[in-house]
Amino acid sequence: MNITQRFTARRVRAALVTTVAAGAGIAGLLGMSGAAQASTAGPSVNGYVVIDTCTGVAGSISYSPGIVKVKDRTVQAVMTGTTSGCSDIFNGAESGTGTFTAVMSGKVNLSTENFSGTFTINWPASSGFNPSNGNLTVTESNGVENVSGSVTSGFDTGTVLSMQYVTTHNTGKPRSKKGVTAQAYTNTQALSLSRNEG
Repeated sequence: MNITQRFTARRVRAALVTTVAAGAGIAGLLGMSGAAQASTAGPSVNGYVVIDTCTGVAGSISYSPGIVKVKDRTVQAVMTGTTSGCSDIFNGAESGTGTFTAVMSGKVNLSTENFSGTFTINWPASSGFNPSNGNLTVTESNGVENVSGSVTSGFDTGTVLSMQYVTTHNTGKPRSKKGVTAQAYTNTQALSLSRNEG
């Protein structure tokens, strides 16, 4: 695909997203329901349209040094996971799996695992998409980790990242000097990329 074709494809994609968002807004204004609203390709909330999503994300997070029970430590974290159930607003379901990786740091203890850093989403090979790279923050609330961020380069630059996950297993003892050196996690809310269409 040459530069002109890529530019044209990107303009068509942007126009289609705008049309989807406008269609969702008009349907709401006219009070339409059922089939009319079900036909929109992605949910629109406050002007945001979900462009890409993966319903499953699970893997592990390693910590250096380990996280202890109460005392705050400055910790480096590497989060890796496998994505599944991915789909795109225009192309539909994507077969196969992809990966999600984040490199983060923060001053944390086991009860307040708040981090910031960078991420990379490698989409399933069947999508044909380049990786999406960006910045993120992770904030804990009642045992649920809330992930938010934005794509700064690669596929879907300018979209907003969101996801929630919980940890399911600890490696190491939180009350020991070494602390918890790794955790397994699984998502409780889909990984999604959304674009603000006004």
